[in-house]
Amino acid sequence: MKNKFMRHSALTVDVQRIIGDDTPFAVKEAYRTLYTNVLYLPIEDKCKKLVVTSAFPGEGKTSISINLAYSIAINSPESRILLVDADMRSPRVAELLGMTGKIRGLSEFLAGIDDEPNYVKTVHPNLSLLPSGAGNINSPGLISSSRMATLAEMFNEQFDYVIFDTPPVNIVSDAVLLNDKVNGYIIATRADYSDINSLSDAIDILRSADAKVHGVVLCSYNAKSGKGYGRYGKYGKYGKYGKYGGKYGSYGDSYGGYGNV
Repeated sequence: MKNKFMRHSALTVDVQRIIGDDTPFAVKEAYRTLYTNVLYLPIEDKCKKLVVTSAFPGEGKTSISINLAYSIAINSPESRILLVDADMRSPRVAELLGMTGKIRGLSEFLAGIDDEPNYVKTVHPNLSLLPSGAGNINSPGLISSSRMATLAEMFNEQFDYVIFDTPPVNIVSDAVLLNDKVNGYIIATRADYSDINSLSDAIDILRSADAKVHGVVLCSYNAKSGKGYGRYGKYGKYGKYGKYGGKYGSYGDSYGGYGNV
């Protein structure tokens, strides 16, 4: 088992994992499948708000958040999508999207510095980004604030899908604190890195807050060797909780109830 507090991959490596013109068809198709499953989640709200989190750093939550938002934008061009970098402790979304310099965003709005959230356009005309803004050690306080509740109501009026990238749930409480403002959670895991006990702990943490765990995305999985590999990894399917049983990570543990991409 790798050190769970290892640093993220190099920026150049992680940027290559973001869907683009050179992305293999199989990867795009897998994320299209993920989008389809999200599309048919039993959510009645007009605006579907989903959190992508992980047990620990390095499990692919940020690239999965970006690629899911991209896939929705590509496959549902009539929809209005927002990607929120809610990891105010260690933000990476803007950097991975090639945005440089200090960009105001979520933390400035929640702290009352900005009267309006700073939505930033992306390469997809129907997809906007709300960057994390300046780092803030009081992110739990900001997420629990009345301004966060106000922002969630604004999302309901302005967007059809909102995807949140949050800090790992086994380390800090930020993701859990969003529970009453979102429709559920997707947990990112990585082959040859994640382990079943940490995943179980993450699920227990979320369920203790009565959160809905819609599924797990398993990335970097080689179906032949059972290990992670390559620029993108092996992307399979994304399944709703309760519908899938199979190999998990590099340990070969049978763990029913989770899909993979």
